[in-house]
Amino acid sequence: MSYENDVKAKVLKNENIPDKLDIGLLKYLWQAGPFNINKEDSIPRFLTKVSALNEFTDNELRIFSKFLHKRQFSRDEYIFKQGDAGYGFYFVFSGSVGIIHLTGKGADLKEHTVAKLERSQYFGEMGLLEEYNRRNASAICLENTILLGLFKPDLEALLDRYPVVGAKFMREISLILAQRVGGLMQEISTLRHSLGENGAIV
Repeated sequence: MSYENDVKAKVLKNENIPDKLDIGLLKYLWQAGPFNINKEDSIPRFLTKVSALNEFTDNELRIFSKFLHKRQFSRDEYIFKQGDAGYGFYFVFSGSVGIIHLTGKGADLKEHTVAKLERSQYFGEMGLLEEYNRRNASAICLENTILLGLFKPDLEALLDRYPVVGAKFMREISLILAQRVGGLMQEISTLRHSLGENGAIV
C-alpha cells in the first residue's frame, strides 16, 4: 500500500492523521523571522522559497501551513502508485522523489523515469482537482525524504475556513496545470516536427 492510499483509508474511517503540522503563532513567527539560526530547517522559511506560493503573504503562509501534513519517508517508499486514485499534493521539504511511469504488461513491463524532484519542488496537483483522478505515474522516494502534503479534505477545510487563502491556492494550482499543459503541448509540437512521413524520427 502507498502512503496516499493509507491516508485516504484513515480519512474514510474517520481516523486522525497524526502527522499534521500545528505550528503555534509565536513559534511560526520566530521560525520565519531573521533571527532564527536554523533557517534551512524551518518550515516557514521553506514555504517562502516555494515558487507556487510566491504570491502569499507571511500570514497567508502561516494559515496555509496549518493544513499541511509532514512525514518522513524511507528510500524506495512509495508516496503513490500509478493507477491509484489521486488524493493529495506534495512539497519536497528535503530529499528527492522519482516520478516513474510504467508501460507494457507482465514480462514486458518497463519503468521510465519521468522526473526527479528535489527541495522546494512539488507534484500531485491533479489529485486535488479531479474527483475520480487516477495517478498516471508512481512517485517513489529516491532517498530518505520529508514531504509536506495537502489532501482533499484539507483543501475543502481551507476553502471553508479561509476562503481568500483557499482561492489563492486554487489559482496557483490552476497556473501550475496551465504551465505543465503548455510544456506538454510544446513537446508534442516539437516531436511532430521531428517525425518523417512514415512516422520515423528523422
